[in-house]
This record gives sequence, structure tokens and C-alpha cells, in this order.
Amino acid sequence: MVGTADRTRGDSTGMKNPMRFAGLFGVVAIVVAACGGGNATTAPTTPGATTPGATEAATEAATQAPSLTGTLTIWEAYGASGTSEKDAFDKIVGQVKTANPDLTVNVLDVPFNDLFNKFETSASTGEPDMYIAPNDSLPSEARNGLLADVSDLSATLKAAPYNTSDVALNAAMVDGKLYEIPESMKAVELFYRTDQLATAPATTADWLTNAAKLGLVYGANGGGAYYEWGWYSTFGGKIMDDTGKCAATAGGVADALKFLQDFKAAGGHLYQNDGDAKADLISGKIGGFIDGPWQSGDLKTALGDKLAVAPGPTGPSGGAWAPMTAPDGFYINAASPNIDLAKQFALQFLMPANEQVFADAGHLPANTTLQPTDAIAKTFAGLMPSGNARPTLAALNNYWGNFGNAIGAVVDKGTDATTAVATACAAMDKANKL
Repeated sequence: MVGTADRTRGDSTGMKNPMRFAGLFGVVAIVVAACGGGNATTAPTTPGATTPGATEAATEAATQAPSLTGTLTIWEAYGASGTSEKDAFDKIVGQVKTANPDLTVNVLDVPFNDLFNKFETSASTGEPDMYIAPNDSLPSEARNGLLADVSDLSATLKAAPYNTSDVALNAAMVDGKLYEIPESMKAVELFYRTDQLATAPATTADWLTNAAKLGLVYGANGGGAYYEWGWYSTFGGKIMDDTGKCAATAGGVADALKFLQDFKAAGGHLYQNDGDAKADLISGKIGGFIDGPWQSGDLKTALGDKLAVAPGPTGPSGGAWAPMTAPDGFYINAASPNIDLAKQFALQFLMPANEQVFADAGHLPANTTLQPTDAIAKTFAGLMPSGNARPTLAALNNYWGNFGNAIGAVVDKGTDATTAVATACAAMDKANKL
């Protein structure tokens, strides 16, 4: 989640992940029974009546997990990225509730751009008990004491039936402790229409040749610094070294930003946000754009077998496309009075039959033994290992705003790319006191 797409947190000025943009939805109260005491018990449970398609998941949860009693408030931001993710999330919550007739769950859909700030503002009140999102704000929220340490779940998550990948668990850790319960992995790749592009453009030269049929998201408020990340390695660059010091001026990053100017001049379509790009792909105005698996469900519904996925391009010197790759997962409020209940809810949510619902909606499970059945999701899953794991260094916080502004200046104002990168790099290091 959106997003997302694939979807990264901004600096203190409020830059956010591109994955979701929508108005605040109302609270959806999913009431299974009267409120309990907020504790997970070990008594066995027998599922009650199930909705069609929920029987397998409910039975699995009932036989492999404790019955849950109490009340939880959970925030998510899937409503803004299209109906598929939101419908899948609601279905899974429904399957968990079927297995736990003494559990009340209040779900609030929050616009993605507001999610992290809203949580940070209200966390001290104990609400929400938990939320599900990408790991955009994981480092800062963990270091500020807002998230519960869930390291005690590490062995459970590695074992069956969860089989969580080491990549996902490592990306969910801050300073050696686990603060996120990984659910899926996300990165951006090229969605394209096979009726407009017989083959996916494989190199940056191919992208320029086909520029009139392709789109890129660059807007600072639409996640441009997130979508641009994969291009840095394509041109042989990187943003920072292992200490967090900005390394963007060493080469490659300015070339990536200069490519945006060349792409625009060649007739390429540049977007402030991914929602507009998605609409143009569906309408046929463009034949392809870079985005994440959170868009898969809606795009498949609209385009059917005309939709395909491919990696971003290799660069002029053979540099590989390596987008930022990170998990979506559950975060538990350190101030929640229901921490144990929240942990148990997350574990039941992650049962394989439940995760398959999300896989079918475009999520790529962190569970290494769970394979998507959909061809688009399978392609995305196969591309995840080539991504660049999202750093959890605190220094990354000062990347988003500075480089988001640099990208916008290069595209909108024609600012020299080398100058823009040097300015952004200096500002990033200054903010990080490096």
C-alpha cells in the first residue's frame, strides 16, 4: 500500500508515498459480537456461519490459532488505490471475524497521504491499536517509541505456516529489532498494454524511441522520489552510502534526472500522480507506465489479457533497474492497551488462505511458500529479488523532500540536472548533520 503504489514516506515537510490519494472514508465497524476484554485466549473455537469463499480460511484460522476476544481499531489506506485492495482487505478481516465470534474490529480507511501523520498525532492516545501500511515511516516511528517491538514473533514468522522471507523481515527491522509484521513485498515495474507495445521497451534507448506511448510519475506530492529510485541504478548511481551520507553526486543520479528531460522532449508523458497515469493507460492514451502491484487488480479488470508487466529498463552502460523494494505490514501502537490481541490478529490475518486473497488482488506475499495464481502477480513476484531493499537509515528521511523538489525542478523548470542533484545532496547531508 499504494501503492504504494508501492507506495514512501516524506521528510518533515510532509512528502508522502504515491500509492493512494482519496478523501477520508468513514469508520467501518465490523462487529462480530459484544466487546470483550482485549485479550487473546487459548480456547479452541468453532467457526460459525461463513460467507461464500470464506470457509477454508475460517477453518484454517480456527484450527491453527487461538480464539480472539476483545476490540481492535485498525487503520488502512487501501480505499484510495482502487477497489481491489480494499475489497481484499475487508474480505480477509471478515474471514478472521468468522473464526472469532467474540472479536470486534473497527476499521478506518485513511487517505494514504494522511496516514502516517495522523497516526503519529494520535498514537499516544492508544488509537489506533494497529495499522497496515508500507514501511515508509518505520524507522522514524520506531526510533520515536511509537511502535511496539514485535521481535518475539520473529521465530514464529519464519516458521510454517507463515514462512516469512528473510528479505521481508530484515526490511522490517530498525536497529536490530522487529517493528513491523510483514505481509507483502512491493516495488514498481512497467505495466504495459500489449495492443500498443508488442514487446516491452528493454533499454533507456527503447524508452526514448517509444516515449509517446509511455508515462512516468515525477510529482513531488505524488511520490516522484519513490518512482525515480529505480532509475538511479539504471544509470549507475545511488543516493547514499552505508553511513547515510549522500552519494548522489558521484555519478548516475544526475543522468537519471536528465533522462526525464530527454523523455519529456521526446514526447513522453509525465504525471504528478499515478492516478492520472493509470486512467490514461486504461483509456489507451498511453501504452505503459511505471507503477506497483497495488494497481494490478483494477488494471486487470479494465484491460484483461491486454495487460502485461516487465522490468524497468537497463541503462546505456548496462546498469540494472533496481526499484525500492519494501514490505507492507502491520504496525502495532506501543501505547495500545491491546498489544497481545493485535499480534494475534496479525498472525491470523497472515494465514495462507487469507494471504491468497491479497495475492489475487496484486499483493506479493512475504510468505515464501505462497505463490500468486495470477500471471501478473507471478511476474511481479519474480522481479522482487532484483529490487533495492528500502533503507531504514534515519538519513533517508531527508531524501524525499530534497530530491522530490530536485526532480520537479528538472522537469518543470528545466533546471540543470547536475546542479539540482548537487543542491539536493548538500541539503540532505546538512539536514542529516553529515
